[in-house]
Amino acid sequence: MQFQIKKRGERRVEVRPEFTQVDDNKIIGSTTWLGGDGRRQERYQELTLRDGKIVDLQGCASPRAAERFARRA
Repeated sequence: MQFQIKKRGERRVEVRPEFTQVDDNKIIGSTTWLGGDGRRQERYQELTLRDGKIVDLQGCASPRAAERFARRA
């Protein structure tokens, strides 16, 4: 990835992470950035925590899918 950043020259990659707590031990994380072709890219993850550590991480295609996954038992 460093090579791709250097290759673009002045164009910087701007990553914007966001986190939303759904439950005591569930967090939905999202990351947004501009891809090499200039299009916006988004990724969503559902994180399960136990004793302050991440014990499970699931990637999801949309924020709605991440929320559904986080709310299931």
